[in-house]
Amino acid sequence: MTTSVHPLIKDAPELAQDLQDLCDDDSKFAGQVAEYQQLVIRLAAVQAGIDTLNAEDKQLLEQQCSAQQAILLRKLTHPAGGCCGGCGG
Repeated sequence: MTTSVHPLIKDAPELAQDLQDLCDDDSKFAGQVAEYQQLVIRLAAVQAGIDTLNAEDKQLLEQQCSAQQAILLRKLTHPAGGCCGGCGG
């Protein structure tokens, strides 16, 4: 995976190394990242008019992209077992 062009870090380039490390260490996460990348590619094709979807399916695809991005970014910024500091404990 080339993180320098990955859509997940487009808005958060400071996470590039963390993304690479987590993908190297966790094959399940790497699979989720690959799935997200495919969703983004498909959405870009729809938005460019290369692929066509009805309005409802396009909205569903956008929601899937957004939800998957949020899940992945959460895993990158709050690794399992790590302290988020939110509870004050």
